[in-house]
Amino acid sequence: MPKKNVKNGKKSNRVISKFLTIFMIAALALLIFQIINLNLLPMKLMILVSLVLVILTLIIILMLHFKARKFFSRLLMGLVALCMCAGLAFGNYFIFKTDNTFEMVTSLADSKATSTSIVVLKASSIEKEKDLAGAKIGTILDMDKEATNRMLKDLDSDKIKYTTKDYSSLDDMMEAFYNSDVDAICLNEKYRDILHEGGAYFNFQTDSRVVHQNVYYTKVTKTDNPSDPVNNITKDTFTVLVSGNDSYGTLQDSNTRSDANLLLTVNPKTGTILMTSIPRDYYVELVCPDNEEQACPEGSYDKLTHSGLMGVKSTEKTIEKALGITINYNIRINFSSVVSLVDALDGIDLDIKKGEEVDIFYTNSQPGLSVGKHHVDGETALAFARERHAYADGDNQRVRNQQKVFKAMFKRIVSPKMITNYGKFMDALAVAFDTNLSGDEISKFVKYELNRMPKWKIESYAIVADSDTKFCYQAQSYASVVIQNDIMNEVARKKIQAVIDGKSSETVEDPSGFSQTPNENNAIGNTAELEAMGIINNSGSSSNNSSNDYDYNYDNNYDYSYDNSNDYDYSNNYDSSYDDSNYNNPDNNYYEDDSYDDTEYSMVAEPPNP
Repeated sequence: MPKKNVKNGKKSNRVISKFLTIFMIAALALLIFQIINLNLLPMKLMILVSLVLVILTLIIILMLHFKARKFFSRLLMGLVALCMCAGLAFGNYFIFKTDNTFEMVTSLADSKATSTSIVVLKASSIEKEKDLAGAKIGTILDMDKEATNRMLKDLDSDKIKYTTKDYSSLDDMMEAFYNSDVDAICLNEKYRDILHEGGAYFNFQTDSRVVHQNVYYTKVTKTDNPSDPVNNITKDTFTVLVSGNDSYGTLQDSNTRSDANLLLTVNPKTGTILMTSIPRDYYVELVCPDNEEQACPEGSYDKLTHSGLMGVKSTEKTIEKALGITINYNIRINFSSVVSLVDALDGIDLDIKKGEEVDIFYTNSQPGLSVGKHHVDGETALAFARERHAYADGDNQRVRNQQKVFKAMFKRIVSPKMITNYGKFMDALAVAFDTNLSGDEISKFVKYELNRMPKWKIESYAIVADSDTKFCYQAQSYASVVIQNDIMNEVARKKIQAVIDGKSSETVEDPSGFSQTPNENNAIGNTAELEAMGIINNSGSSSNNSSNDYDYNYDNNYDYSYDNSNDYDYSNNYDSSYDDSNYNNPDNNYYEDDSYDDTEYSMVAEPPNP
């Protein structure tokens, strides 16, 4: 009887060993195939990685079958083999996600994406796509039949059983959504801005979350946004404009204001990246498109942010003219991009210094960040990057905040935490931006990064200046702006040239007298202003009546006239809303903090004193 048990034990061990062996061989073969098919690694590195994996797998198999004789040695080698199986499986997943994302990212250079989402209230028990089983989904087929049907077919293909309730308008569907008449809604992301513009649903972004998304690509031409490419993106220094658009949802459906303007000058040979920030309200001469609809007279001045309404190429050319530089490529991101990327990284770490703290965020009336270290989610990171009301130097501090968020994201990406968040980050990255970098250029630069693994040195410079009130061409009225700083323009140009020449930007002195760090008394806070506007009560909580504080008259003379997504602060406040052309101000006592944008719509009620 004991001998039979021993035989059965050995037979059982052999079955497990054979299974682990077959799994390792199959997973190894698939992994090597995927590495070759991905074609991102240099040939020498590809051969080396494949050879190491083959040798390691053979050693484990030989040890498992011929050296592990006793119970404990068999158990130990079984655990080693199991770990190898898990490692190979994860490697396959890693390469699959990289390949899938890389195809999507490179396709953004040649395609337009239309994103449709299944959205639920934040308190909903529905966490992911499979939880939609048995759910009632609100739709608006008359407004968005094609994209809605694509999403429903997507759910059908995943064998999700659901019911739908169709509504005749976006308002009707949103009312049902908030009344819980439906469990979820099918929303084309291009309508997200419309919801943020309307007072009734200004909390939609924070009230809801996406549980499933369908992204559809269509081919586009490059004539509207040509690049000025370098000969070799892995050797030649190039400058990229990162334009942060003031919108949620997809990037490709429309032009919106350029809320953030960050130049990245990259020298692959020295491993240096220079970040140069320009204030959104910088008063610049516009370079308008040649088409009749958007053409403007020579010498038309406006805020830099309004150049984004004519397209990212207009923003790029306007900055080139102001600084006297050449920008090779551009990348557009928006609010949704920042939120989704930071959340996919499970948040970022921000070290808030004296003068950078915020009591209450102006954008969403949520608690701010005190001095010290904080781990923040996407919404908080976005609110911090957009904050300027809480600071004495307004927009000047905001560009510093944006650089701090960018650096924190970069640090998180290269940290070990990225391993566990890789899949989520790849999914978020796939639809996070729009660019005129070609797929081939992106591929070459990724290969260079994997081959060289340079230790990037990130340097930064932020142009800051004084605020004023000037006539803005697109608004055809006066507005709060930031006057160009000619000295800092020249310093920025020289710093960029220094990086191009293989030097550090820090070799260029800045005689402007403006500090790159905030004054300790810079943080003046938002509490008093938000209380005066009725957005929060004196206890610091949000006011339920904030949407009724002001009566807005929308100016329909311009297509961009009612786009308050840039500073949409869930508050119906006068940020991006105070039209001083209609406001009787005999003392010419303008509110000089560049915290409002007077091009969108005018107020019937007089705004509170700052």
